[in-house]
Amino acid sequence: MSTYKKILVPIDASQTAQSAAAQATALALDQAAAIRFVVVVEAHGLMGSAPELLNVMGHDARLLLDSWVNRAQAPGRDVSSNVLETSQAMPRVADAILAEARRWGADLIVIGSHGRGGVRRMILGSVAEGVAQRSTMPVLIVHAGEPKT
Repeated sequence: MSTYKKILVPIDASQTAQSAAAQATALALDQAAAIRFVVVVEAHGLMGSAPELLNVMGHDARLLLDSWVNRAQAPGRDVSSNVLETSQAMPRVADAILAEARRWGADLIVIGSHGRGGVRRMILGSVAEGVAQRSTMPVLIVHAGEPKT
């Protein structure tokens, strides 16, 4: 098994993302790794038309991140978080996650996936799949229903 030093964890309020965050937190503890939680706010298309909505989305993202930072905190442990926004230059959530992973120097991404397949995935898309397909670093995908550690 590789030793990881920096683990990036994209999260949202879904149970799958919460399971991924719990597993990433346990892995970071085991590896003595830094951990960074991120939430991506899909701001592309909302710019200028709904600044109040962006403020609410950013506030909700910060509350979710603060919750995980507090859970992962331990003496001597490097825990951080960041709210990311999609933009005209980077409209895809997966691209925002990958850019943050590169910027921060992550050597592992842990992400939840609902495990949708077939037509539903083609219509809805899959952030986890997009991250896994385009990542140059290892990606651990936690599927819905996997037990928390």
